[in-house]
Amino acid sequence: MKKSLLALAVLGAFAGTAAAQSSVTIYGVVDMSIAKRNDCNPCAVNPGAPGNDAWTMQQSTTSRLGFRGNEDLGGGLSAQFQIEHRFNPDTGAQNQTPFWNGRSYVQLTSAAAGAVYLGREYTPAFWVQLKSDPFGNDGVGQTGVGITWAGYMTPDGPVTATSGVTSIPQAAWPAGSSARSSNTVGYKTPSLGGLTANVAVSLSEGTQQGRGLGFNAEYAAGPIYAGLGYEKITDGASDGRGVVNVAFHYNLGFVKPILYLAKSKFGANGDIDGKVIVLAATAPIGNGMLKFGLSRVTFDLPAGVAEDTHTKLGLGYNYNLSKRTNLYFDIGTAKGMASQAGVEGERSTAYALGVRHQF
Repeated sequence: MKKSLLALAVLGAFAGTAAAQSSVTIYGVVDMSIAKRNDCNPCAVNPGAPGNDAWTMQQSTTSRLGFRGNEDLGGGLSAQFQIEHRFNPDTGAQNQTPFWNGRSYVQLTSAAAGAVYLGREYTPAFWVQLKSDPFGNDGVGQTGVGITWAGYMTPDGPVTATSGVTSIPQAAWPAGSSARSSNTVGYKTPSLGGLTANVAVSLSEGTQQGRGLGFNAEYAAGPIYAGLGYEKITDGASDGRGVVNVAFHYNLGFVKPILYLAKSKFGANGDIDGKVIVLAATAPIGNGMLKFGLSRVTFDLPAGVAEDTHTKLGLGYNYNLSKRTNLYFDIGTAKGMASQAGVEGERSTAYALGVRHQF
């Protein structure tokens, strides 16, 4: 009996060790809000909502279901994977194509030398932008990817780029525009006193517009965050498109000011120049977080076309019911760009009240 108990104890110890060396986590977000905006054409806030002033049920953070895993290979080496699906909780429909649109990559990591990843992942410059939006690119208050990348988007899709000049940046994005790239090979350095770097190349393979090259350098230590990102598209229909961005944050405890700047080339063959400045802040208040963002994007367009500036103000508050669940109220107001020359753009205001649960 004693020998049997000893054997079970030894087997249990080995099983515990094996479990600690390999793990798979199921995670996700479910987000729903009631939102309303005034009608506008074109609309400057609440992208994706119906083109009228009706009440809508929508999500701020795109709801998702994901799986990520880690295996300890020994000797400071490990392997990881991540796959993530996006969906609409109000209808249950798939939100984006492909099915694993969020992320789908495999990675090998050395504690001393860094990590190499292959698959579909966010581009390096995206992280500098995301960390500089108090709304996390979510909801009606966000400064947003299209704004804070100064009109540029990663051309993750078939070769269907629009041509000509337009004052509405979304109209100049290629089909399947994203902040992610497919067919990607990337490398991330380990942290060196808070300093990290990430470089990535995405191959066209005939499924997206050209080969993408990007990198970032980020410093995060104590109250300081500083980031520099760069991305350029070559060898395809989107030649000449790209973006460079910089950011600086300083957490004072009671408030964290954020400064973000970006300069881009987008449109057909990079024939439109864009630049943006964002002044933003977050502040812990009570059992939640106050969010503020003021952005101004300018496009260098030829004379005689529509307005070439866009200014947006976002304000919001997240109230934490727990570590995983929060209520939020966001407001966004902006003067949109006109659809034609000589016509003043309309002001659009939207607000949303919702609940977000993370697991």
